Amino acid sequence: MAYFSDPQAKDIWKARWLGEGVQALVERYRQSPFRFYEVWTEERNQGTRLKAFDEFKREHPDKAAIVDASPHKPKRRVTTRTIVNDGQHELLL
Repeated sequence: MAYFSDPQAKDIWKARWLGEGVQALVERYRQSPFRFYEVWTEERNQGTRLKAFDEFKREHPDKAAIVDASPHKPKRRVTTRTIVNDGQHELLL
């Protein structure tokens, strides 16, 4: 899989701010979803977020005021299992 070029990365940022979903972008670019997160976390194509936001402000000034133009921050959920010590587990030992 190839990485995105800078113009493509800018278009991906704009699509994100316009509310386009990841699956729609996957279909359009025929890339793995992980490639988009590389752009959004700025692992690749650094500097394109700010350039894209400058263009976005000119193209959509009304939406630019309400858009969060910060880099993507993953929201990871870590679930842990709570073990209740009710004495039952000792029966199995």
